[in-house]
Amino acid sequence: MAERIAADMTEGLNGLPIVCASLNTAIDKQLVLPAVHLGVVNRISSVDATAGGKGLNVARAAKSLGAPVMATGFAGGSNGSWIRNKLQEIGLEHQMIIIEQESRICLNIIDEGGRRTTELLEPGPVISLEEKEQFIALWRSLCVPGRWLTLSGSLPRGLGDPFYAQLITEAKLAGANVVLDTSGKALGLGVQSGPHTVKPNEDEFRQWCGSDPRDYEAVRLAAVRLGEYGVQTLIVSLGADGCLAATPDGQLWLAIPPTIQPVNTVGCGDSFVAGWTVACSRGMAISAALQFAVAVGTANAMTPGTGQVNIADVAILVPRVTVTRL
Repeated sequence: MAERIAADMTEGLNGLPIVCASLNTAIDKQLVLPAVHLGVVNRISSVDATAGGKGLNVARAAKSLGAPVMATGFAGGSNGSWIRNKLQEIGLEHQMIIIEQESRICLNIIDEGGRRTTELLEPGPVISLEEKEQFIALWRSLCVPGRWLTLSGSLPRGLGDPFYAQLITEAKLAGANVVLDTSGKALGLGVQSGPHTVKPNEDEFRQWCGSDPRDYEAVRLAAVRLGEYGVQTLIVSLGADGCLAATPDGQLWLAIPPTIQPVNTVGCGDSFVAGWTVACSRGMAISAALQFAVAVGTANAMTPGTGQVNIADVAILVPRVTVTRL
C-alpha cells in the first residue's frame, strides 16, 4: 500500500516539482537529555543535525512522499555550506541564494524524563538588498502556471514584513498556487495577496484574528473574509486535536488524527503542509486532502527526525484519520 501511495503522489503533477521556500534556513540540532536542569551542567545523550528551517522540513517531508520537490531560500557562511551539502546528500534538489552572513543554528532540546520539547531559535542573518533582489529574480523564474509553492516560517531580517505578500503576488500573476504558513505581520500582509491556502496554528490564529479557533463559527467567518482576497482555504491546526479547514463559501471540516505515542512533535505542522500541498497538486478533494495531510503530520510525530515521514506509516494512518463536515 505504501508503494501505491507513493505512485499516486506523483500522478497529475505534470512534471513540475513543488517549490518549498525556506528563507530563514538553519542547522537544526536535536539534543536529547535524560532530564533538563537549569543552572547546572547537563549531559547530552544524543545529537542529530539536519538542514532545517520550516520550508526545508516541508521539502524533506514532501520528498518522502515521492513527490518531485525543489527547495529554495538563502544560505550563508560555513553553516550555509553545511546545509547545501546536507541537501545534496539526501538528493533534495535545491536552488539557494548564497548570502554573505552566516545562516542560523536552532536547537531542539528533548527532555526524555519530563517528555518536554524546548526550542531555542537564533534570529538568523540580515539579507542585503542585492541578495533580496537575487531571490526575487529566482522566485519569478520558478513561478510557472499550475505550479505549487510553499512559503513557511519567519522572515530573516532585511526582507521586511511585506515580502511574502510580494512573492505571493508574483506567483499569482504567473498562474501558480501558494500555501502560506507564517505568523505575525507577515501573515496579516501575506493573506491580502490571496495565497491559495493559509495555515496558522491555534495561537497564531488567536493573535491574528483575535478569536478562539475552538469557536468553529470564528474560523468559518475568517475564511469568508479571506475569500475577499482570493484565499481558497483556511486551515487552523489544533495540535493533537487535529485541524479545522474552511472555505469562503462557508463550508467547514474537522479532521482528527488517531491517538499515537509521539516520539517528537517538532515538524508535524511542516509535514502537514507537505501532505496538503502534495494532495492539492494532485487535485484531491478537500476532505481527502485533509485526511492525507493529517496522516502525514501524525507520521512525523512517530519518528525522531524533523520533517521525516515513513510512507508506510502514512498508509496505515490515512484510514484512521476522521474527517467530519460541520
